[in-house]
This record gives sequence, C-alpha cells and structure tokens, in this order.
Amino acid sequence: MRRPAARLARLYARLLAHRPPADWSVPVADGRYGPTEPASDARPLTLLMLGDSLAQSFGAHRPEQTLGARLAQGLAEGTGRPVDLRVRARVGATTAAVGRQLLRAARLRPGVAVLIVGGNDVLLPTPLGRAARRFAHVAQHLRDAGWQLVVVPCPNPGYGPGFRAPARWIGHHRSRRLARRHVRTADRVGAHLAPTSGPEFRDDAEHLLGPDGVHPSPHGYATHAARMLPALLAAAARLPEPAVHA
Repeated sequence: MRRPAARLARLYARLLAHRPPADWSVPVADGRYGPTEPASDARPLTLLMLGDSLAQSFGAHRPEQTLGARLAQGLAEGTGRPVDLRVRARVGATTAAVGRQLLRAARLRPGVAVLIVGGNDVLLPTPLGRAARRFAHVAQHLRDAGWQLVVVPCPNPGYGPGFRAPARWIGHHRSRRLARRHVRTADRVGAHLAPTSGPEFRDDAEHLLGPDGVHPSPHGYATHAARMLPALLAAAARLPEPAVHA
C-alpha cells in the first residue's frame, strides 16, 4: 500500500470504524477474461478500474470474486469479445490520487473505464468542492482520451454499520452532496451512470458486507456487479467496432 493510502487506512482504523481490518491486501485480478476460443477477429476490449477500495475490491478473497473480474467476465459474455482487465484503483485513494492512477493507465488502449471514488473524501476534513472539481477533471480527461466512462456516484458511508456513529452521520450527508456533483459531471461529459450502494447493504449487512461492516463481501461485490453491468454493456456498445482482419 502506498504511503498516502496507508495513512488513510490507519486513520480509518483509529477513528472511523469499530472493527478495522488487520490485513489490507486485495487479490490481483488483472488479466484477460472471456471465451477460451474467441473469434479470430475479436479485438480485446480494455476494462479499466479507477478509484478506491470498492473499485479495487477490498473484501474479496480470490481474484474471481472482485468487482473488476465479475464485470470483465460479464462484458466478455455480453459482447463476445475478450476483455483485458486493468485495475489501477487502490485502497484508501481519494479523488486526488486518481490522477496518479491515470498516469499508470496512460498507455492502455481506450475502452471502458469505471470510476468509483469519493468515500474517503467525504470522511476527511477536505472541501467537497475541490474533490468535485478533481473528479470533473478526471472524467473529462478520460472522455477526451477516448474512453467510454461509467461513473458510480459517491457511495454512502452511512450505510456501513461498521462505521462509528459520527462517521456514519457525517459521511451520509457529505456523500449525498458529492454524489449529486458526480451525477452532474457524468451528464455533462457524456458518461454512463451505474447504481451506487443503497440501504440494502445496511439492512442485509451480514450477507453483503465483510467482517468490518464497511466493505462489501464477495456476495456484495456480486450484487454490485449485477447492478452495474447494464451500464458497462451500454458503454461498450458505443465503442468503435473492432477492426475485422481478412
């Protein structure tokens, strides 16, 4: 874990949560997904995951349980194309850190990019306007570079029973404000919107959240993926057709 993310994780552990994790590792899910024998003219589609612990899938135990892997497999099945998954998201990332993630993705062939960030911004004493402007910059950069962007508006920490009461209250109100800014940005740049987490994660926390009561369990990531996949398929449908080789 990089230093800024490590500092955020320690802050989370000391101040925000009842049962903070001792191990912050996440399975590496990068790779190619799809049919074992794709058509000879099927050019791989790139799926880029940007953002924080939800986009990286903290709480998954195996690569195939991660949000990225589930979405990549769903995209491959829905489009008939192999999908190259690249996860640049990192646990503890704020919106400012996504700029560094973009640099690490600069050489990738544009495809579908998923952006999930903001949960850490709303739990820190930082101006939401600054986070919203950085988010807008990232979104515009991705669209200008040729990516079809799928935005998940800022998740609501208030639905995580593992957070202490002050964090839930503050996170609930600040996340709603930031999520509205994310939706406006997505509309402005022509991005696709995918559903964010809802009260079902609070009401069925034993099933959908992991032991910390904050991050999704493997079942929770499966729920997220099923809700998000239609937006990703719509985004993939707007990509240029892959070249057909004679």
